[in-house]
This record gives sequence, structure tokens and C-alpha cells, in this order.
Amino acid sequence: MQKIIITGPNGAGKSHAARRLHSLRPDLPVVSFDSLKLTTDWVQRPRSEIDAALSKVLTRPAWILEGGPSLLAASLPHADALIWLDPPEYLRAWRLFMRPLVGIGKTRTELPAGNADWPLQQYRFAFKSLRKRADFRRRLIEVYTPDAPTHWRCRNAADLDSAISACAGEPFSES
Repeated sequence: MQKIIITGPNGAGKSHAARRLHSLRPDLPVVSFDSLKLTTDWVQRPRSEIDAALSKVLTRPAWILEGGPSLLAASLPHADALIWLDPPEYLRAWRLFMRPLVGIGKTRTELPAGNADWPLQQYRFAFKSLRKRADFRRRLIEVYTPDAPTHWRCRNAADLDSAISACAGEPFSES
């Protein structure tokens, strides 16, 4: 597997999962869809620029692409594997609550410079995201077809461990 998508709603753990997989597969560069979409101060690029940047990534021979459902329609046909992170809502809510407190005023590594986490702004975004869980599932189902790549739906840590081990080409162990 050379082209792997890690998707899920906000707070699902996409960036963390991508870093874990990359630590086992350093030959696969990690690309955050947010880094393609955003400029600074949480301003989104025009759709044509986002599509062009994503197209460039998709032509590369190997990648781990992490991001939400808006990347799926274009990228899924190019992928060898899909890891769908689908944790319980309470876990997402906790992560979304803690994220801006842990990194207050800092830009996360998966984001372009100038997109700092500030609690009020991030909490508004988190509430919108938590309300849109059904939208995410609908969008995933719309683009997912029977000839889609190998896939995993990860609802807990054990599911994610299995998916990462399979993508890394390592046997899964409970240790």
C-alpha cells in the first residue's frame, strides 16, 4: 500500500493516526488536506487552488493523505487504502474541547503557519462539527463504491491498531 487516506470528522484523530503510520512507513509522506486548503487566519483558498494542489499530491507515487470528507471524491479513486476514523462522540467532543487549551495560540503541525488555535474560535468550529456527524457519514457513503480500496472503519484504538499494522505491513500484536 503506497497511497493511504485517513479520514474522519474533526477530533477523530486523523493527524495522530497519520503520524503513527508515518513512523512505521517513513517512505510515505504525510499530507494534511488542511495544509492544502488554508492560507492564514483560517481563510480557505479558492476551490480551484485546492483542487490543483490536491491533484498534484494525487499524482505522487506514495502518500498518506489525511483530511475530512471533502477530499474523498477526488482522492478515493487514487488510493490503495482508506482508514475511516469513527470514534464515539464523547471522545471527539473531549478532543475538540482540549485541542485549543493544549495549544493555545499555537499552530498545529498539520496546519500552515498563521492558523493558531484560540479557544473561542475553535469552540464555535467544534460545535458545528459535532452537529454534522450525519453529514460526514452521508458524504462518505456517496463517494464509496464497491470497487473502492481496502478499507477499515475504526471505532476504537484496537481497530486503529489493526488498520495501521495492516497498512504498515506488520502483523498486529496486542502488546
